[in-house]
Amino acid sequence: MQHLTAGARQGILLVAVAWLAPIGSTLFAPVLPHMIDHFSAVPRAGLLAPVAMVTPALFVALLAPVAGIMADRVGRRRVLAVALSIYAAAGLAPFWIDNLYAIIFTRAIVGIAEAGVMTASTALICDYFTGERRAHWLSVQFGSAALVATICFGLAGFLGGYDWRAPFLVYGATALFIPLVLAIIFEPARVASGESGIPRPEESEKGLFNVRFIGCLAVTLICGMLFYVTPVHISLVLSERGFSDPAILGLASAIGSLGVVAGAILFRMLSRRSIGALLLSALVAQAVGYAILYTQPSLAGGITGMFVNNFGCGVSLPLVLAFSMSGLPEGYRGRASGIWTSIFFIGQFICPLAVGAASSFAGGMVGAMGVFCAFTALAALLLIGFGRALREPVSTSTSVVATH
Repeated sequence: MQHLTAGARQGILLVAVAWLAPIGSTLFAPVLPHMIDHFSAVPRAGLLAPVAMVTPALFVALLAPVAGIMADRVGRRRVLAVALSIYAAAGLAPFWIDNLYAIIFTRAIVGIAEAGVMTASTALICDYFTGERRAHWLSVQFGSAALVATICFGLAGFLGGYDWRAPFLVYGATALFIPLVLAIIFEPARVASGESGIPRPEESEKGLFNVRFIGCLAVTLICGMLFYVTPVHISLVLSERGFSDPAILGLASAIGSLGVVAGAILFRMLSRRSIGALLLSALVAQAVGYAILYTQPSLAGGITGMFVNNFGCGVSLPLVLAFSMSGLPEGYRGRASGIWTSIFFIGQFICPLAVGAASSFAGGMVGAMGVFCAFTALAALLLIGFGRALREPVSTSTSVVATH
């Protein structure tokens, strides 16, 4: 049996594959008004077009656990290659389709494929790397995704200036990942759990849904919801402050989103610290960011508040994912990745509902930032009370997992 060790090539490729999630949403958003105009003759086009934008996230939330089971049973590499093929074909299809309902259908297929891509790529990162190296690649995954989202938003706006369908051509380019995956990615060894990916009896006895994993999922749901508060709603906050120029709002969003990158870099540097200390720091940063957004009426204050808030998010998400996946039996890692991905996307769905409720309660979007400031500050205080149970480090110096 040939033994291989994962390195930078595999890490970089898996990180790049995970960019498909932000690509899937940011390419669509800038052309949404033009799409609504194009299908204005379709009843309720103003509702159906936004539904098309969020449909992939819905299917990721619903089907990521199924993708995780498949990744455990038939192999991560196979699931990843097939899912990439479907993603590219379905994502490109709206370029030629002139039926709004058919476009929504293709977006559902994109979501199904994205569930496979995200689950398999995350499981492979956690298979290939352990300890600090796993923390490194997870932090790179989240940090780089924020940069890619910013770039894709500008690219989609540029292409959409020619035709609202043009951004969908970018989906076709994702097919270039397929030969790279086939050439570079290899299936992790199944020495412990057998080639079928079915957990060993002792692993089954240990189980996946223990108190630790369930607690991690609960924290993931909250962190996933908080992650999208400012990126999605910062334009509405700034509009209430009197800033309505789209160019200014776009620049503010781009600068503020860099906070995720900075937070992910800090997480990589401090990944051997305890999960309690890092999560507390992340919540405090988010609370401070919300406080700045709530109290500072200037544009600079809004940008600063979003940056600080996103800095905390950049720490919290790779932190929770790394801690969730550490200590899991090998035979469960694929389905654990799928369940985690599902919970994260459910948090994305909850976000606008929570923000809407907070806005109604506080009398506007600025007031909602005050509500979220209080929520994250309270969460930080509660975390202090459970600090003794969260002294375990996020990562250790364990060596890279051997694969074949």
